[in-house]
Amino acid sequence: MTSGLHKPPRRHPAAEEGASVGHRLWKSVLIAFVLLSPLAAKNGASRDEASAWNRLLEAVGLTRETCRFDLLDMNLYGGGEYRLAQFDALHQDPLRIPFYTRVFRQSILASEGKVGPLLSWAAARTGDGTRLDLLGDPLKEEMEAAAKPGALEAALRKVMAVGGRNLEHEEAQRISALARSVPADVQPAAALLLLAELKSLKWRTRALAGLDTSLLRRAFTALTEAPTDEGDEGDEIETLRKTVDLKRLFVGGELLAFAMDHARTMLNGRKGTERFDVVLDTPLGRVCLRGSGNDVYPSGTSYLLIVDTGGDDVYRSGGCTPDPLHPVSVLLDVAGNDRYVERPELDSSAVAAFSPCKKLPRTPSFGAGVLGYGMLLDMGGDDLYRAIGMTQGCGVFGVGMLADLSGNDQYDCHTSGQGAALFGTGVLSDGSGSDTYCCFMASQGYGGTKGSGLLADFGESDDLYDANDKELDFPSPQTAQHNANLSQGFGYGHRADYTDGHSLAGGVGVLMDGGGHNTFRAGLFAQGGGYWYGLGMLLAGSGRDTYEGVWYVQGAAAHFAVGVLADEGGDDMYRATMNMAQGAGHDFSVGFLLDRAGNDKHEAPNLSLGGGNANGLGFFWDVQGDDVYVVGPSTTLGRASIEASGRGSIRERNLTLGLFLDTGGHDTYPANVPGPGDNTTWTMTQGGAVPLPSMRGAGLDTEATDTADPP
Repeated sequence: MTSGLHKPPRRHPAAEEGASVGHRLWKSVLIAFVLLSPLAAKNGASRDEASAWNRLLEAVGLTRETCRFDLLDMNLYGGGEYRLAQFDALHQDPLRIPFYTRVFRQSILASEGKVGPLLSWAAARTGDGTRLDLLGDPLKEEMEAAAKPGALEAALRKVMAVGGRNLEHEEAQRISALARSVPADVQPAAALLLLAELKSLKWRTRALAGLDTSLLRRAFTALTEAPTDEGDEGDEIETLRKTVDLKRLFVGGELLAFAMDHARTMLNGRKGTERFDVVLDTPLGRVCLRGSGNDVYPSGTSYLLIVDTGGDDVYRSGGCTPDPLHPVSVLLDVAGNDRYVERPELDSSAVAAFSPCKKLPRTPSFGAGVLGYGMLLDMGGDDLYRAIGMTQGCGVFGVGMLADLSGNDQYDCHTSGQGAALFGTGVLSDGSGSDTYCCFMASQGYGGTKGSGLLADFGESDDLYDANDKELDFPSPQTAQHNANLSQGFGYGHRADYTDGHSLAGGVGVLMDGGGHNTFRAGLFAQGGGYWYGLGMLLAGSGRDTYEGVWYVQGAAAHFAVGVLADEGGDDMYRATMNMAQGAGHDFSVGFLLDRAGNDKHEAPNLSLGGGNANGLGFFWDVQGDDVYVVGPSTTLGRASIEASGRGSIRERNLTLGLFLDTGGHDTYPANVPGPGDNTTWTMTQGGAVPLPSMRGAGLDTEATDTADPP
């Protein structure tokens, strides 16, 4: 499997950490400062009155316009197909990141309880999404048809016809009787969902036109096989990425999301407790419409539609694409404490304790769309979701969504879940409740190539996000004692400059939490991170949050990527133990940690707290609060680092930058690190001469509490 959905990054044979680089040589930073003058001075303000950001930039001889990469030089290195405009917007102008974090968060929160707009927002991150509701309801005709008498029977007949089955008189009578046995208030919702599925199927057919059944079968197998470190993606997947029309494919997924919103509205607040049981096998999959019983939905069945109005149910499948011949599936559960557990072995065992899981295929389940659409909406109850992979909001050459509106829920997977995507869109949306999210890799807001993965938890209760770093299923190239998780807001691309040269740019991965006292745990590559032209963001709300990680975590990125962690407030604890964390960029990457309020504590390693390495840009900004910084002498607190191996190359003239900013509050700095202090400005040149003028680093601590986002 080489899709990049569950494959750890490799170490370049020549270099990884601290690959030597540099910035454009300035004849004299001091002369440039005097002659060019800062933006604030041009506007008639004194140095003391200038914004904190302008003062910090002045300290390293930069302006708002020059604090960025030299793209002409940078583009001589790296590269990869499918580079996203959303990535470029932040990578090429990193000081707009604080503003973008506000906008992203507000846009996601505005979609609370509405899966259609939320899925559309996520799909738009790759440039392939649409605005189907711009001119009104995109399902107006289907809504009108679903409101007519006998709509469910008509929809079931249409499903049969589209599937190529001509009904005999006896079968037609049976369908009519089955439809009439469904409660009157459930019939329109079921009819609408069926009609929307048929409409989506047309878009999927158009998107995959020209791909024969044999190729789709082989590609499906390749996409869902167990994780591997192989470097060749295979002819089938290469054909898919060059042939599938993602824009048309996404239309079908977004239509289904809007249909789920309509169906939820129809069934919201339903009081009926009837027991009814409709099971109909169609050429497009099984249709199950059931009432308040405690039902079991077995595996091995391809479900077109499940609507269950109550009871504590057990699902082994549903809301997923089990094979390429059944590419559309919708599951709507109205009420009950339900168990979505892929296999009986996981009934009483967490994924982490199930040792065979690494060797098993990633069978799509519970909100997974692989070469199609898998959609699951659970409207209430304390639910358990547990599966190996390709699950819980996963889209691979397709669209997958899991939306759980309320309850204290548990989500557990191995890889490729909880808002994960590759050439697709995958969304996990959770409403109110205290929830637990457990995974190993490529999950919890993960975007592979041309993928947009979003985990959005809208509640303000206390949640746990755990990317497993105990059972070493995916040991990292940086340190074999920890896992490479690629999770919790991570964008990942396929690097091939040292293999066959066919690199693929990363996608967009976002984790947004509405608030509460949350815990985020991971090993490497997590908590707002990026790799190889990928963009990852962790957007946390107010509350006392705890962040625990190892390397490339908490707003850090490597190799032409962007990683951002933005926390809205609360007395937070940040802890990273090995390297590159808390606002650190390596090798033409941007790392940014932004904490807007609270009395925080930062325990940081080397290359952190505004640390730039090897043409990387690292930014740290704590806006308000009395903060404590615990770190030893290293490339930290506004410093930059390069090594001798980068000298004499074009990279030597390119910027390596570390900027640290703390505005407001009385802060505590380590006594053994020279320079930083409360209400102080410092630069890395205070410790002596730097090897190259291209190395820039500075810090500023000021009591100005009204500092705006960078101008």
